[in-house]
Amino acid sequence: MFSSRQATGIPVLLIRAGNRKGALPLEDVIETLRPLPVERLPDMPAFVSGLAILRGSPVPVVDLRVLLGAGGAEPSRRFVAVRLAGRPVVLAVDEVLGVRDMEPSAFQGLPPLLAEAGADSVSAIGALDRELLVLLQCSRGLLEGVEQALRSQGRQA
Repeated sequence: MFSSRQATGIPVLLIRAGNRKGALPLEDVIETLRPLPVERLPDMPAFVSGLAILRGSPVPVVDLRVLLGAGGAEPSRRFVAVRLAGRPVVLAVDEVLGVRDMEPSAFQGLPPLLAEAGADSVSAIGALDRELLVLLQCSRGLLEGVEQALRSQGRQA
């Protein structure tokens, strides 16, 4: 028999990028995939690895380890395509851990000291299995940084 209990959690895709565990709202995730070839471009922000062709279109690839200051020098083992302000962007991550419903109470807002520093990529923090968990937001501010860098190269995001 099916339960009539409604899920109250936030469905998220759990990922690992370097030494950070992150959660992406499932509504922003398009798909997960093996790494694609990436064309590196000069003068990109450090967190932009370059462009990859996804479903026939060029999309920016953001190295989540660099964006989050999470360390790690090995090549990313997974890509996660997300909708960022309605447009696809690929996040390079080390591991996709699975899908989970997280209770909103598991997260808290960023402390004032960190609020400005993480405003474009981290919307809340929490803990999962005794590890720091960052709730990532696919924000317009992050996309604007990528778009500005690509425009300076005469390319479109």
